[in-house]
Amino acid sequence: MAVTPGPCPTTGCPAPTEIDCILVDKVFDYCYQADTTGTVCAPYTCTGTVTGISCAVTDASCSFQSSTSAVTTDYVNATFLITATVEFTITTSVTTCTTTASVTMLKTVTLCGPTGTAQSCSVLSASCAPPALVNGTICTTVTICSTFISTASVQLLVPTYGYCTPAPCVTLPLPPCPPSPLFPPQCT
Repeated sequence: MAVTPGPCPTTGCPAPTEIDCILVDKVFDYCYQADTTGTVCAPYTCTGTVTGISCAVTDASCSFQSSTSAVTTDYVNATFLITATVEFTITTSVTTCTTTASVTMLKTVTLCGPTGTAQSCSVLSASCAPPALVNGTICTTVTICSTFISTASVQLLVPTYGYCTPAPCVTLPLPPCPPSPLFPPQCT
């Protein structure tokens, strides 16, 4: 009987065929949080009457900076630097112009981080609020959703059924060629 990934049958899982030691990254702590920056502004010098404004976050990243021991044993206060680039688009009666602004913020979170762990982060999503024109600048706020994780490489003893083997790929059939109807029907 071949063993495949998924739930065990109602009769139960078969006994493992061996016990292996594997090297994996163990997650000690993992959390997410959304933060909104203060006002982010950039100057602009478009000519003509403004007919539209918009913004988009074109780049966002997060990097570990430092950690200090927290009050509770085995916990650390980890500090991360979150950066984002906002691109503003201003459409006028004459032209469309763009300008960018960068925003940075320091974020400190408390994570389970015993000796031997490493803390890291990543940005899941970032968005900007509808911008506004203020005295020759265009301004917005940026909301950034980030994850923070504390991990360590460990050697884990696990019961196994052997190695995974791939299954044949499933492919979708091609659409009809030419598509039907090829031409619109005649009016009656």
